[in-house]
Amino acid sequence: MPHLPQFVFFGKPAVEPTIKDDSANILSGNPTQKVWLYANDSATGSRFGIWDCQAGKFKAKMDGIAEFCCILEGEATITNMTDGLQRTVRAGDAFVMEPGLETEWIVPVYVKKHFAISNVRA
Repeated sequence: MPHLPQFVFFGKPAVEPTIKDDSANILSGNPTQKVWLYANDSATGSRFGIWDCQAGKFKAKMDGIAEFCCILEGEATITNMTDGLQRTVRAGDAFVMEPGLETEWIVPVYVKKHFAISNVRA
């Protein structure tokens, strides 16, 4: 039976979070990351959901993906590792991380965001 398009509310119905294993990229602290995945289209490589992270410092690379983020709670300081530019993002901020971007995240206490990730074809 073919998949029928749906209107997907985040949080309704509730989905169980998964713990993202990012141990290879942790620089300090214990930045436990949880993901609530509400839509995952394997045909297009698009994923939509909620992500949160506890205090810590870690690396993240947009390897073959682009990601739209909207911060819901907390804050993080994100450093572009190519040019050293730092940005602090807080609740209400929205931004895109382009393919190939290499970052370092510092989460002082907690951060939570909506995300939309798309695979990028070369």
